[in-house]
Amino acid sequence: GYHYGVWSCEGCKAFFKRSIQGHNDYMCPATNQCTIDKNRRKSCQACRLRKCYEVGMMKGGIRKDRRGDGPKPLGHCGLYFIAFLAKV
Repeated sequence: GYHYGVWSCEGCKAFFKRSIQGHNDYMCPATNQCTIDKNRRKSCQACRLRKCYEVGMMKGGIRKDRRGDGPKPLGHCGLYFIAFLAKV
């Protein structure tokens, strides 16, 4: 579905929601460049949250598109369109 400004799976929606509501300060154990895809999305929370922002997820989560006058989707989460994220 369309969540936080992008088309995303339920897993990424829930992760993003928990991250922004919990004010979590995730730390990457590596170099802040972990690969986040369908198979490795749980390996690094810091890089997963960074990826959420890179594809256009927004904290506001306002769904203006329900009225038909909202913005077009900016991107997609890793589980919805992995090919798209490979380019990010």
